[in-house]
Amino acid sequence: MRCQRDWAYLQPIFDSNDITKQLPAESKKFKTVDKKWIEIIKGTETNPNVLTACTRELKDGAGLLETFKLCNSNLEKVQRGLKDYLEEKCAVFARFYFLAADDLLEILSQTKEVQNVRPHLKKVFENVADMEF
Repeated sequence: MRCQRDWAYLQPIFDSNDITKQLPAESKKFKTVDKKWIEIIKGTETNPNVLTACTRELKDGAGLLETFKLCNSNLEKVQRGLKDYLEEKCAVFARFYFLAADDLLEILSQTKEVQNVRPHLKKVFENVADMEF
């Protein structure tokens, strides 16, 4: 369940090209986990019997438990790298400390489309409701 929760949280983040470019090592680790996750899910869809689905080996010969342990370890490293990245951005622009991590990630992943930053202006700048671009 932890692997699924962490993967579901990180998947839209690493779909953003901007974040992927800023965090290449973490992106590579996430892509590895993503491929394993898709392989596990597809194998479960083709074999709906719980006992055989949970005791099967994957393409690389690893069991499901070992694969989940490895994926969880990689996802922890990705989350640590993402946290460090966000702390760097907050250190550069202190007003980012007032944002939740999800809001900050949304802003940082929309660097090419500045119009999408508009909903966050009130959170970053007091008394600024909108901005004309």
